[in-house]
Amino acid sequence: MLTMVIVRYSVMREIMSKSAIGMKYTMPFWAFVASVIAVAAITAAGNIINDYFDQKVDRINKPDRVMVGKKVKRRVAIVLHQGLNVLAIALSLLVCFATDYYWPLIIPVLVITLLWWYSPALKRRIFIGNITVAACTASVPLWAAVFEIHGLKEAYSDMLVYPQDFFNYMWLWIFALCFFAFILTLIREAVKDMEDINGDIEGDYHTLPIVHGVTKTKKYVFILMIVYMAAAIAGLSRVMNSTNLILFVVSVLIPALYTSWSLRKSVTPTDYHRTSQYIKFMMAGGLMFLIWVF
Repeated sequence: MLTMVIVRYSVMREIMSKSAIGMKYTMPFWAFVASVIAVAAITAAGNIINDYFDQKVDRINKPDRVMVGKKVKRRVAIVLHQGLNVLAIALSLLVCFATDYYWPLIIPVLVITLLWWYSPALKRRIFIGNITVAACTASVPLWAAVFEIHGLKEAYSDMLVYPQDFFNYMWLWIFALCFFAFILTLIREAVKDMEDINGDIEGDYHTLPIVHGVTKTKKYVFILMIVYMAAAIAGLSRVMNSTNLILFVVSVLIPALYTSWSLRKSVTPTDYHRTSQYIKFMMAGGLMFLIWVF
């Protein structure tokens, strides 16, 4: 939800201000709120169905946090899952109707479908499960921007000197955010796989640490960290000044280095869980940096 707000009211607003023609949002505020609630509903439904299918695994990996089958009946979980998905699709349709733009409806439908198949099928195949979750996460910045950019094109293309260049620049930043969301989620999913290795073995999942071992999985995460930092530095070079550099070091570089050090030292599931929590701070730090830069 915070990511969507930042995309609309920080990143896009700043780019719109550079047009010098007084661009204003074309998407109604209520429609944006509906799109945010739709994403929250899909996320909640995805977590519910994951808990539903992972009951056996979760009794090993996190016995104190098992909800489905213990505190919540299985039938209730399924009803909640389906209800939240119906709500998300209904809200998405309203947004499409309000903006007269319907093809983005593919995004929530695809995400809902992927999250349904994640635990029973996709997670059992190496890399596929992690890529699925990362792609779903990466779709959030895209969903936050796609309707507004369409409206801006319809309303202001004739007023811009180089409309294609302007909107290409806007899409560049949106897809950069999608890329960072994708990479950071891949990192966190790999760390979670190391944390949950004992239960995943019982669940017959074919995750990276199960198939190739923990050592190689750590190397894979370190490579992703290098890619993340290289891309972040490349982005920083476009908005370089002393203040941005200091904030970059504090909110992006230090959390990434500390997380890498924590992963290197991790041995037990508790260690990996702690490292996974640090990755959340990396994500939060990246969002803070975006707010400041824009």
